[in-house]
Amino acid sequence: MARKPRVEFPGAFYHVISRGNQRQAIFHDDRDRQYYLERLEHYRQRYGFTLYAYVLMPNHVHLLVETGPTPLSKILQGLQFTYTRYFNRRYHKEGHLFQGRYTAIVCDRDAYLVELVRYLHLNPARMRTPLNPWRYPWSSHRAYVGESTTVAVETARILGQFARQVGRARQGYLKFMTQGLKDGHQDKYYDTVDQRFLGDERFIEEIDRKTRGRREIEVGRRTIGFPALLRALAEVSGLTAQRLTERGRAREGHAARAMLVYLGRQWSRLSGRELSQRLGRDPSRISRLYAAYAAHRDRAMEARLARRLHISQ
Repeated sequence: MARKPRVEFPGAFYHVISRGNQRQAIFHDDRDRQYYLERLEHYRQRYGFTLYAYVLMPNHVHLLVETGPTPLSKILQGLQFTYTRYFNRRYHKEGHLFQGRYTAIVCDRDAYLVELVRYLHLNPARMRTPLNPWRYPWSSHRAYVGESTTVAVETARILGQFARQVGRARQGYLKFMTQGLKDGHQDKYYDTVDQRFLGDERFIEEIDRKTRGRREIEVGRRTIGFPALLRALAEVSGLTAQRLTERGRAREGHAARAMLVYLGRQWSRLSGRELSQRLGRDPSRISRLYAAYAAHRDRAMEARLARRLHISQ
């Protein structure tokens, strides 16, 4: 299935996720991380975008960016190209460092900005070996508590929602951060509409007006986020989400996994490659599961899922 075109316009607010190609590490040491941040600040000054938050993880990066007149695609092209050139020279490598197509979710800033800042800053606490997010040096959390950072981060908009006085605002921010420690990974920030948007129908319609319908936005037809589909199928099938997505060819759950692949394509609008990455299976295996289910669909189960997800078939 063809990917939807990027949605770009001045003032767009994005949650950007850039991953290493084939999940490889994109940072080996602090020198790498520092260089990436220097390039990020270089392009921030050059193109005039606003950066609300960032976090550098071993094999991926999260950014919260609001663009100005320069489109996000041009910003990321420069940032990733120059960092890849540095990385390959330093480690005597060739080829792509970043996964081919970065994720850029256009978000409703008013509804999600504060929560997304917290979500990014708590990423180190969600690692397999958790790190202290308060002391993690490679996120913009430091800027929010008054420490200097390589990149100029816009903190006033978020801190101003906690208090007018800076000291009290930072206290409120830290309390808000602490409250989020128990939440863990949040699927809701990836449950996008039409593969590209985080917001309600009113927000999508507003984006459609701003882009004058140039971006083929399917207003009123909600794409089901894959995490939501996975949860619903787990509940209906009686299998855990882990069981549905784990590697191997165990017969138990085979039919449900095939349904997950089929509906992941049809309802979540994911490509075979995206499903391959999410489920940890070879693309050819994904194709076989899709074909097997398409030949013998369980329409009664699909109807139960549709009711649970509040969608019409």
